[in-house]
Amino acid sequence: MVGIVDDDSDISMLFADALRGVDDGISLFTFNNSLEALKHFTNNKEKYILVICDLMMPGLNGLDLVKKIKKLSPKTRTMITSGYEIEPNELQIDINKGTIDRIIQKPISMNGLREEVKNQIYNYQLRISKNNPSN
Repeated sequence: MVGIVDDDSDISMLFADALRGVDDGISLFTFNNSLEALKHFTNNKEKYILVICDLMMPGLNGLDLVKKIKKLSPKTRTMITSGYEIEPNELQIDINKGTIDRIIQKPISMNGLREEVKNQIYNYQLRISKNNPSN
């Protein structure tokens, strides 16, 4: 499963459309409310490979959401997106801790988004196979 969380429904749908077919075995879920996304994630945490989350959202912001996600499932990959300029050091602590796996500046080309997601899926699968050598 891949979750896309953005309070702008146009963006979440655009991302979902762009990612259809990236990996045939992956289901896409879109959320425009971070609390709904967290509830779905909590109920399905073993199935999530990646959560793509906007940084600035009302209520539970993107950084707080990915912190909760990583606490529930450290293996799940997280990407933060933002239309605002992010200072390089602003989120560095969270990157170093492994809370954030990738930061994407919007706008991003849909090809660029697909490539980033493919990389995250690959990294997830690599980590799972290293942690489970019997595969």
